Amino acid sequence: MVDAAQYSVFTNPFVLYIVMPFLLVFVLIFSVLEKSSILGDGKRPANAIVAAVIAFIFVGVPSIVGIAIKMIPWVSLILVTILCALMVFGFMGMEIPKGKGFKITFGILFGLALLAVVLWATGVFGLVHFTSTLIQYIVLIIVFGGALALIVATSPTKPNGSSS
Repeated sequence: MVDAAQYSVFTNPFVLYIVMPFLLVFVLIFSVLEKSSILGDGKRPANAIVAAVIAFIFVGVPSIVGIAIKMIPWVSLILVTILCALMVFGFMGMEIPKGKGFKITFGILFGLALLAVVLWATGVFGLVHFTSTLIQYIVLIIVFGGALALIVATSPTKPNGSSS
């Protein structure tokens, strides 16, 4: 017999696998459409219909919903960790640097963490066997990518009127 304390509306499979993913995808897609005005200004009903269709398609594919349900707690953990770090900085009276470099670095770190979560949630990590050679190649790619990013970020910009 199921204990009443263990059963809630959020443990119901219909709510967990249909309603919650639908609401999440609908709200995310709708807000992106509203903010970007891809369909035009004042097209709120069209944005809602497009967001609803995408959300219905999303919940219609159980494997994608399963990946999202595995991934969302980890992404939430990453976001809460970032928020806590920002609160600690604020409590200490430190200001977040306003420069472009900080945003780029922060974006790269967040992107790598998100990529790791997606690879874990889809099961790709289970398919890859990390040998010493593979790790060497990964480090080599990271070093070359970092060097390329550094070169691009520090290269002088040309005036608009000049041609090469």
